[in-house]
Amino acid sequence: MGLRQVRVKTELFHWLNKQTDLNSYQVDLVDGFIFMLKKINQHGMIRMINEKELHPRFWRSHDRTFGYELMSQKTKQKGAHLYQFYVDVAFSEQLVSRAGDRLTITERGQAYLEKDAEEQLDLLFTYIW
Repeated sequence: MGLRQVRVKTELFHWLNKQTDLNSYQVDLVDGFIFMLKKINQHGMIRMINEKELHPRFWRSHDRTFGYELMSQKTKQKGAHLYQFYVDVAFSEQLVSRAGDRLTITERGQAYLEKDAEEQLDLLFTYIW
């Protein structure tokens, strides 16, 4: 599948740089993306508020799990850059599909979840570099 255009804002790079632990091999970027897909898979469908935005309640649970606080009242970052990146990549790679105001995981999304972590990360990195 060819890469489709996904806009990556500079705020995402800035945020990723702040999150990077140079002494660790763990990469939260792929963990968060996998968490999103697994949660969509687990629930069957997730409510969307528009064509490309998931309901903020979905992301608040993501924030609690990873401690990012991208959707906190302090920052008030509606549609936080990282979360929009996740959604854009998922649509671009056809890992999810939209029916009305609901988002579901596709067979491609299921197959992506079965890949090893390195392959999963490689896909995300193709959109960053």
